[in-house]
Amino acid sequence: MTFWELLAALLRRWPILLVGALVTALAGYAVVSDRGVYFTRTEIVFLAPTSSANPNALRTQSEDIIDLAGVVAKRLTGPGEVTKYASPDVMLAGLGVRDGWSLGLPDTGGQWGTNFATQQLVLDIVAPTRERVQEQQDELVGQIMTQLHELQSDKGVDPVNEVTAIVAPQTTIIHHVGGSRPRALGMTAVLGLGATIAAVTFLEYRKRRALWDRTARHGQPAGEVA
Repeated sequence: MTFWELLAALLRRWPILLVGALVTALAGYAVVSDRGVYFTRTEIVFLAPTSSANPNALRTQSEDIIDLAGVVAKRLTGPGEVTKYASPDVMLAGLGVRDGWSLGLPDTGGQWGTNFATQQLVLDIVAPTRERVQEQQDELVGQIMTQLHELQSDKGVDPVNEVTAIVAPQTTIIHHVGGSRPRALGMTAVLGLGATIAAVTFLEYRKRRALWDRTARHGQPAGEVA
């Protein structure tokens, strides 16, 4: 089909052209109206109790503390299976989530293995507004601290020997992510036009094929395609 034949087909099938334009316009409006999302990745570091032998809590690493951090996370997230990804750097915003949170130990073992090497929890939050992210961040960090204290208190751990936790200051920053509206609008227009042309081309092909089949059956010239 030549360019002029395609143009004539689009004019003949103007209802399809109109529907395609309306659908493309609605999709373009949705793209322009999207304001993006806000997200944060907060790290909560678990610290061993200090003593004369271990004066620096940040340098004291222990598998028991890593296990304790995992138990605290499970108390908030529940017993459900945790989805594994190829890298611990994968964030909810990058997965297309627009409103939600996740909490867990960073797993550096890859998609097919397990390796929990740091005694910290990673809290991912994504929401449509900055205020919503801040609200969830404050609430969840508070719950983590409460669960950590209650877990040790229930086991009779003396307060002086309790594992504590702090929030890494640099990780409380809330970020905004959003795509380029002009590029998204342009791509929407291209896809809408392409889909409309494909629909018209398919209908024209089916019509011509029907005329050819009828000609072959009756042995009569097909004449011009209307």
